[in-house]
Formats: sequence, structure tokens, C-alpha cells
Amino acid sequence: MDRENQNAPNTVDEILRQIEEKTDAGEYIYRGESKHFETVSSNLYRVFLEHKEFDVETEQFDIEVVQKGMLEEAEKYLRRTSSNCELLAEMQHYGGKTNLIDFTTDCCVALFFACEKFSSEDGRIIFQKGELIRPFIKEPPESINRVVAQSSVFVRPPEGFIRPNNNDVINIPSSLKIPMLEHLRTEYDVSTETIYNDIHGFITYQENHLEAYVAFYKSFLTAN
Repeated sequence: MDRENQNAPNTVDEILRQIEEKTDAGEYIYRGESKHFETVSSNLYRVFLEHKEFDVETEQFDIEVVQKGMLEEAEKYLRRTSSNCELLAEMQHYGGKTNLIDFTTDCCVALFFACEKFSSEDGRIIFQKGELIRPFIKEPPESINRVVAQSSVFVRPPEGFIRPNNNDVINIPSSLKIPMLEHLRTEYDVSTETIYNDIHGFITYQENHLEAYVAFYKSFLTAN
């Protein structure tokens, strides 16, 4: 993507205003990315993309064949029968490799994902008009907590990636990530706790803050 042609807002309000102007022009779904990846692709596609000796652009590469084999293996680990859609949704939300790309119907959720990581790199919001990719949109089952919390929809691209137009991308400068996260928390109640609203979310949070827990307890012992 040519980043020179992307919009470059300089404040939180400018970002919100650009999103509002964009959404007024049609029905969109949104994806937030914490940095500018080479492609807007599924995490399964990126596995093959990272193998430089393998040409993913060859006509013989069929990512759905790979995913079918993975689904057959994953089913061996289940204690109950699940549809392919449900199984793929669970795999996607808990870090598995699938040919799904996470989108959301809530632009605030997309903003959260655009800002939550890589604090020194620019993020981005990607807009997709629903009518243009309707055949590839998959509605996940609402039985998964994160699906509801994140207003999730999935795009299942036959080639493993999509190519949005440059004018369908808004850049999020790295300097605005923390102010944006604070705005989302205070104004919209969108935060780590509400986005990752299950025990897996707590475990991730716990792992990231273990050193702080240890330091706090040491200071507590010293003070007492």
C-alpha cells in the first residue's frame, strides 16, 4: 500500500472526524492493525508468505486445501461436534492459524486494535464496503464471548488476502495510540477488559504484568 497517499490525521479528534465522514458514505466493516503489514491477509496466509522459498502467488497454491487439513486435525481435539464455522471462529479468537481475517462492525473496536500494540509504529484502520465482499463475509457464532464483545465478523478470502483501496485506509500515528486508547476507555468503555472479556484475556493480562505483581509484593514486604 502506498502510505504517501493515505490520510494523515494529527489529533484524536481528526481521526474520529475522518472515520465519521467515511462511515456516513456507506455501510462498512472495519479492521484495526497496530502496524502497517505488507498485506491485509489471514494469519494462515502470512505463515506461507514468510517462507521466502515458497511462492504464494503461484496458481497452484490453494489456501483452503491447507485449512481443510487443519480443520480435520483440530476436530480430533474436540469433545463435542462443532460446525466448521464455529471451530474456525474459536481457533481464530484464541490464536490459531486460519484463513479468516478479523473485522468488526464497530469502528471503536477497530480503533482499539489499531492502537493496542507496537507503540513506536503507526497503526491503521481499514474500511471495507460490505456489499463488495459480501460472499466472503462469515458471521461467527454468538456463543463465543469475544465475538459479542468485539462485534466480530470474519472475511474468508479465497486467496488468503484482500486489497483495499488507499482511500479506504486511515493512518493512526504512533504518537496518538495512547491518547486514543484513553479516549476509547473513558468515552466508549472500550478497553482490554471489555475486548478480551474471558479467562484467556485475563491470562494474557496476567502474563504481561507478572513483573509488576512481583515488584509490588516486594515493596509491600519492605514497607511492613
